[in-house]
Amino acid sequence: MPGTSTADQEAIERIVSRIREIAVLPHVVFRIIESTGSDQVSAATIEKIILVDPGFCAKILTSVNSAQYALPKKIASIREAIMFLGVKQVRAMAMTVGVFDLFVGKNDKESLRRRDWWRHSLDTAVCARWLASHAKSDPDEGYVAGLLHYIGKTVLDRSDPATYEKVMVLAEKGVSDLQAEQHLFGAHHVAVGMAIARKWGFPEHLVYSLDYVSEGTEDSSINRVRATVALAHSLARLAVNGVTDLDARMKSLPEWACELTDTQENQISGLVDGSVSAIAAARAA
Repeated sequence: MPGTSTADQEAIERIVSRIREIAVLPHVVFRIIESTGSDQVSAATIEKIILVDPGFCAKILTSVNSAQYALPKKIASIREAIMFLGVKQVRAMAMTVGVFDLFVGKNDKESLRRRDWWRHSLDTAVCARWLASHAKSDPDEGYVAGLLHYIGKTVLDRSDPATYEKVMVLAEKGVSDLQAEQHLFGAHHVAVGMAIARKWGFPEHLVYSLDYVSEGTEDSSINRVRATVALAHSLARLAVNGVTDLDARMKSLPEWACELTDTQENQISGLVDGSVSAIAAARAA
């Protein structure tokens, strides 16, 4: 896990305290996530929560009636849409909608970098879900962890945009974002993101899954989700930026994550190609 010395913890608390509005998810989204923690929850229960939010109602109906599903008859009922999509899909949509608002900036410059972070977060989430069968990890937890793995960046940016601009300058000079954030804020985005997830009341194993930068030492289900997110983070970059050289592709992937997911060198090209297809399909949808 990222370093959590007393000084680090104090820095994290200072950062989080500056942006109280980000300490909780939008109310409706939080209630959906809370209610869908059990597979036994009824469509009627979720419907009651969703019906108070016109925006989310529209999102669900748009999704279920999209070309992706090609239904012979349009669905106009929220309950029918929930029953068709399933609890896990509704939960994933709630996370996507709720987290997006946290990546909106106050000006064009902030919005531009946060939009890039959001796009990468969504690409990583899609890759993590697609990789789950290869990595033998939970696809839904991988999706959520991938979606949230950059949330600490927007928290740092919101707490002090001027200082984060200095992080961007250092990054352009070749300093890693983790090192630059640690130097200028006293904590990096992974540790801050985990702190925010705890404030949201997420289970500890999901909080731990957000640590996509530390080496895993045990072949546990939690570490496999972490490894999946770490691979998805790198594969999403490769899929978007395009690297054709096999050696360069291999070096771009964290070795510890490859080991935990039993990823071999001869599988890399297929994983990159699959990631490109998964991201393209998600963006089209």
